[in-house]
Amino acid sequence: MSNLVGVNLALIKRYFGSKEGLFKAALAATPRFLGGTQEFPRDRAGLAEALSHQLSAGAWPELGEHPVLMLLRVSGDEKVDGLRRAALEDFSRQVLEASGMAQDVDERLLRAQLVVALGVGVAVVRSAVGLQPLRDATSDDLIGPLRDVVDSLLAPPR
Repeated sequence: MSNLVGVNLALIKRYFGSKEGLFKAALAATPRFLGGTQEFPRDRAGLAEALSHQLSAGAWPELGEHPVLMLLRVSGDEKVDGLRRAALEDFSRQVLEASGMAQDVDERLLRAQLVVALGVGVAVVRSAVGLQPLRDATSDDLIGPLRDVVDSLLAPPR
């Protein structure tokens, strides 16, 4: 892949040092709470609300697709793959923290990772498949089902 959209490897090395540096810069520039400036929600209700906006149709017009799709692209670079894994692990821990549950319990982390996987799945199905009504679902359409899923997976055990 010597030339992608008019950018060659020499330019990547000059400005970012490596593909890993480019990936780090892309992660750092990701808008909103996926690694950007907006604060991560601090409770389950806020998490469901934020996800309903993040996953709604047209949520990322400036990018053309959901930025999580960038995390799924195969790089062939072990360092970049490690950064991708670290980004998803960090996001999962933030989801776990928003649930208000202990962070060192594997089952709770698994539940948080399932919420992350749901978000990734929505982005993929919307982008790659265009499945209706999900493809055109608004934040208002998504908030109820997402609140149910988040509460089901992340509510304190009884």
